[in-house]
Amino acid sequence: MYLETVKQIAEVENELEQAKAAARAQVQQQLAEAERAGRELLQRAQAESRAARAETLRQAAAQAEGRKAEAMAQAAQDCEALRQAAAARLEQAADEIVRRVVDR
Repeated sequence: MYLETVKQIAEVENELEQAKAAARAQVQQQLAEAERAGRELLQRAQAESRAARAETLRQAAAQAEGRKAEAMAQAAQDCEALRQAAAARLEQAADEIVRRVVDR
């Protein structure tokens, strides 16, 4: 009877070791799957971040181009106004020069 008890204990210990080994293998598999899923998630997040950054840069470039066009148009208007003002004063300046020369 003592021998039978020892055999039962040995069997239980053996089953326990097998269960531990199976649990370790399952944990390692789950860990590997979690790491793979984490890498995939990281790669997807990086790709989305690059795409968002590229879109933001594209929008900023488009806005800058619009502002540049507006500034160029305003500068052209300002230049034209200065030309017109100078042309108006040119005639007055010529008259003044002629008057001064004649008055001498």
